Amino acid sequence: MISRRTREYLTVQLLETQRILDIVGTHPLMSFSLRKKEKQLLDELERIPVDQKDNKVVLLFNGSPVVGSLGIDASFVGKVTVPFQNMVTSEFAFRSDGKVGKRGQLNKQNESKLFLTALPRGSFGIELSRLADDISDQSDQLSDSLSKITRLVDSSAKSDEDFAAELEGTTPRTIQSLKEFLKVVSDDSAGVTIESGGIRCELNVASVKSGYERASGTSAIETSETIEGILKGVLLESWKFDFVSNSGKTITGKIGDNLTEEEVSQFITLFFNKPCKVSLRVGRVLFKNGTERVSYVLNGIEK
Repeated sequence: MISRRTREYLTVQLLETQRILDIVGTHPLMSFSLRKKEKQLLDELERIPVDQKDNKVVLLFNGSPVVGSLGIDASFVGKVTVPFQNMVTSEFAFRSDGKVGKRGQLNKQNESKLFLTALPRGSFGIELSRLADDISDQSDQLSDSLSKITRLVDSSAKSDEDFAAELEGTTPRTIQSLKEFLKVVSDDSAGVTIESGGIRCELNVASVKSGYERASGTSAIETSETIEGILKGVLLESWKFDFVSNSGKTITGKIGDNLTEEEVSQFITLFFNKPCKVSLRVGRVLFKNGTERVSYVLNGIEK
């Protein structure tokens, strides 16, 4: 069970215990056992932070492929899990290596592989989890990837602005898999709820279709560029940078996840307000209405 659902379950148990406590009052036997149970539940909740990360994700579906809480069309599950796994793998590879090939086999497939570990009810769905124990930084990268994918699916059904903001720093391979995932869910007239860590997104049938239309009408291009200019600022807290090119253009963007805080601190010491050359990952997203959004990710700086 993912941490969010565990917290919800424990919270319900706690509220019920406290309700019964109010009824029994100071009864010498019942109040003692209930107070003990209340403390146990509070202790368990404290051990699960609201923002705890998970290496698992729950996909709950409703609509045509689902029969209440009894079952789900097996062929639909097969079709929908492939693009979802591809989204996770490309996002994970991007966070690990800082780049993803435009075509061909994705890297980091074994490290990001998810397994079917449960069939949660609530409509009907699947729980996908990572089984292999691995080093903590890769574990964090996978949980961050799952959270990113959840937010990305959610934003696709909101607005062009929300979707564009969430696409920042996302690879074209991830966007392509998102289109395929939403197409499968939309074509089968299904709704989907995705939960991972403390994040939850819920799309009904109409929202899925809206998300698919927005995603399918969006094209993304990512290029690598080296630009000369002056570094004007680096913010460690927000993980952003400011740079002015020799042509006078101001560039603001995110610092790449491939860089450590120590490396970025060195950039401040060596290059702040000095001529330098920045290596950037430039993402251009073109929406169906003709609007273009450009984002910048800093990969490195040199003299």
